[in-house]
This record gives sequence, structure tokens and C-alpha cells, in this order.
Amino acid sequence: MTNLSAATTVDQPPSVRLERLLSFLSNDPSNMTLRGDVFDTALQEGNLVLADKQLAVAKLAGTSAEWLMREANLAIAQSRLDEAEGMLQKLEQLYGQHPAISQNLGFIAGLRGDHRACQTLIAQWADVEATADVPTGLQSMWLRCLHHLSELERAMEWALKREGAGTLAAEAMGVASLIAIDCDQIPSAKRWAENALATLPKLHEAQLSYATVALGERDNNTAQQAARDILSRIPGSGRAWSILGLAQMSALDLPAARASLQKSVEFMPSHIGTWHGLAWSCFLAKDYAAAQHAFEEALVRNHNFSETHGGLAVLAAVNNQRTTAEEHLRRAFGLDPQCMTAQYARAILDGTANDEQSVHALARKIMRQNGTI
Repeated sequence: MTNLSAATTVDQPPSVRLERLLSFLSNDPSNMTLRGDVFDTALQEGNLVLADKQLAVAKLAGTSAEWLMREANLAIAQSRLDEAEGMLQKLEQLYGQHPAISQNLGFIAGLRGDHRACQTLIAQWADVEATADVPTGLQSMWLRCLHHLSELERAMEWALKREGAGTLAAEAMGVASLIAIDCDQIPSAKRWAENALATLPKLHEAQLSYATVALGERDNNTAQQAARDILSRIPGSGRAWSILGLAQMSALDLPAARASLQKSVEFMPSHIGTWHGLAWSCFLAKDYAAAQHAFEEALVRNHNFSETHGGLAVLAAVNNQRTTAEEHLRRAFGLDPQCMTAQYARAILDGTANDEQSVHALARKIMRQNGTI
């Protein structure tokens, strides 16, 4: 049985490979294996009309497990999820459990946002010994599930064991690289991203990880180039907009940084670090009201993050609102006695940073130390 690793909905002109397969099929129209290759290639390329034509011919010749699976794959690509789910459940009743069926049912659950259900569906096939054979798509889906469910340590352990056993697929390395970024495991993130990109140069997660590592290494040009490449294909990638904005801010291109970070929070409104980046880009542009708004948005999402209170303390300090600044300092130092942003606000209140140039220099220093730029 074949399985679906990604759904597309855009019909495109046939590729050279697909044109060649169609030429072969025209000379041997009863060859159902060849027709299956045409279907699979058309579906992969997003040519759903051509895939549907192959399915219609195949149905006239009878049914098989392979073509029932293909019909379900096409239904997923056409966003007919309930129908696809029914087909897959029928397959399971007819032929028993199979990793490809579970993977596609998990894929549907993931599309619906039910990542716990996806995890349950594929666990028996994916959460196995590191030496066991697990198909590439299933490896990647398992790691994406764990990532969505914030089971980051479990995902890292699974990926590291498979890497050690030599069974971690390139695509899964790319997914794991982004998990490693979120675990602050930069050496693993860099290694996995580079290995994945050597085989799959346009893999989204690997490109995000590569760009993030470049940003951390102050390689702004590489970070911006990678982020722009992602956005040319996936304009709704909030993380790519965030990387681009932070790289632009590091280069002190403040108007561009602000625009990019604003885009990021539109697509990724729960990411506190991006709200902080937006706040600091507004601060450095001396738009203190906009900076206040961005820090307050971060505060709504997490009341117990010291850097948010520190940022609000900075804004209160530069606006001579000592009482408000002291209250935010109390909260910031209570959460983290070493909070760098709060120390910065204290320096302003104490007069250590007593002119605009030194205030903004300190702001950039704090951002670098906190990893914002």
C-alpha cells in the first residue's frame, strides 16, 4: 500500500517525468501498474485532475487495496476528509491494520488539528526500537506530532536514538532539527538541518533551523536569504517572517524589521519571542506606544515571563513613570533575579543610562544577550 505524506490542491502542467509516463501509458493503456505510477506522480505534483482520470479508469477494471488507498489519498488532497477517513476505515476492515492506513488516518487527524489522535493512531508503528524499520513519512509525522504536543524531550530522545542506529531519515532529520532549536540544542539542530538540506534543499523545517542557527551566529545575510526562500514558497510561515525580522533588526533596518515582525505575529500570535522582537524594533524606532502595545500582547499570553515585565519597566522608565517601572521591576526580579532587561530598566531609573544614545545602546546589548538579535 502507498501512503500520502503531503496533500496538494493545485493543478499544474505535467512535468517531464509525468509526460514520459503518459507517453508510455498511451502505448500500454491496460498496464495498471503504469497507470498507478501516473496517478502517484500526478498526485505528488498536484495535478489532481489527471490523478482523478486515472482513478476513473482503474475503477472500471475493479478494485484493489492499492487503488482504494489511492482514492483515499486523492480525497485527502481534495480536502474531502470525512470521505477519505471512511475509505481508510473500510480498508482497515478489509485488510487489517497497516502502517500506511494508520499514517493516513493520522494525517487526517493532524489536518483537523487533533495531534493527540494522530499520535495515538501511529504510535504502534513509530514508537518502536530505533533499529526497527519505520518509513520516512511516518518518522516525520511522529516527530511533528510530538512537536505539536510539546513533547520535545521525548522527540529529541527518539531522534537521537535513531541517529545513533543509523535509521533516522533525511526528512525526519529536518523535522528534528526544528525541535532541537526549540530545545536550545544548537549543535544537533545544525547537524540535522545541514544533513537534511543536503538531500532535501527545500525542506521547510530544515530551512527554518538553518536560518535560525545563522541568525544566532550573526550571519544576517544567510538568515535573511533562507527566510526569504521559505517565504517565496510558504508566505504564511510565521517563523520565517520572525527570522527575517530579527535579522533585519540586527542590521538596524528598523522599518523592514517592524513590518516583518508584524507579519510574523499575524501568523504566529502566540509566539512571545516575536512579540518581544516587535516591541524592541518599535522601541529602537522611538515608537514607545507601539512598543508598549507589543509587550502588553506578550504579557497577555504569559504573565510570568520576566523579560516581558523587564521590557515594560524599560518603557515606564524612559517615560518617567517611576511607580509603574518599579512595579514591573519587582515582578521581573521576582521571576528571575538575573533578568537582563530589568537590570537595564534599573540602570535608566538610577541614572546610569541617562541619555538617549546610551539607552538605545543598552537596548541593543540586552537584545543580543537575550538572543533577540
